[in-house]
Amino acid sequence: MSDELRDLSPREARERFLARRAQTQAKATIRSYRNRLNAFVHWCESENVESMADLNGWLVDEYQAYRERQGMSPSTVKGAVVALRQLVKYCHRIEAVDPDLLDKIKVPKLSKAQQTSDETLAAEDALNLLSMYRESRRLYGTAWHAFLEVTWHTGARMGGIRALDLGDFDREERSLEFRHQPETETPLKNKEDGERVVGLPEPVVDALDEYIARERSDKRDEYGRQPLFSCRQGRPSRTTIRSWSYLGTQPCLYRDCPHGRERHACSYTTRGAGSKCPSSRSPHAIRTGSITWQLDRGVPIELVAERVNATPSTIRRYYDKADVHERFRERRRELSASLDIQNHD
Repeated sequence: MSDELRDLSPREARERFLARRAQTQAKATIRSYRNRLNAFVHWCESENVESMADLNGWLVDEYQAYRERQGMSPSTVKGAVVALRQLVKYCHRIEAVDPDLLDKIKVPKLSKAQQTSDETLAAEDALNLLSMYRESRRLYGTAWHAFLEVTWHTGARMGGIRALDLGDFDREERSLEFRHQPETETPLKNKEDGERVVGLPEPVVDALDEYIARERSDKRDEYGRQPLFSCRQGRPSRTTIRSWSYLGTQPCLYRDCPHGRERHACSYTTRGAGSKCPSSRSPHAIRTGSITWQLDRGVPIELVAERVNATPSTIRRYYDKADVHERFRERRRELSASLDIQNHD
């Protein structure tokens, strides 16, 4: 270790880096960085890398290889390297790493297929689930049902759903208003640019009405606000919302288990294990499926982008999961026919 460099352990470096980031970035971003850097810190400690100043190109490559050997997806490995590079960039600024180290960290380049996850809630599965909920006397209007109705029909991010207040739901206008309120811990990803009003079909409004009347806990959060989706503690945590998503999208709710299990005896149907079901879906997977479905229904991409708060280019690159044949069959066949040279009216 060079005498000119600060002696900063990987664990100390991570905490300093996150503390600086926390001054300007959202909690969800800090949480993501922490999760990615935890693995790096643990690896350093297992390899006896005691100071950031000890890092070199060889060790960085060894860490990347270690992540790859863990069976991580290419996009996950890239995320780990990006987080490490940001940490090293910060340490370079405070003179705690070799000045040449930053140039030795090469972020992996991914193909388009590797950049996106294939996990999505398919439109057919969403239709089956929503039909089941709407016809069920026991499950209609539950948190699982209302969450799926809203997320599927708006394509909103989990943070946006969590941020909704009771007053953001307009029954008469059949709409939801998404508002950026970071001062009370419900920021939107794109801040003020994420604020919007999204219309709802009548069945979604009816499901929300039933949820509010039957299931919703009449609780305020710690800032005195009344969350639309609530639990006994007030505004639900992200973990609670993920649990609603995983448990509420299991196919055994409306059909036999595709994995040969019996629902009454399956541990995956419990609150803490819903994500282990191979067929359950996360909030992000519902959002992805919704965006593809909206496009397949013929909604212009610019309007979809406005509803779900994403740019058209982002939708094309990360969210639109229709393959080339589906795009032709569902979206472009009629347009192609209208382009015949004799059709010149």
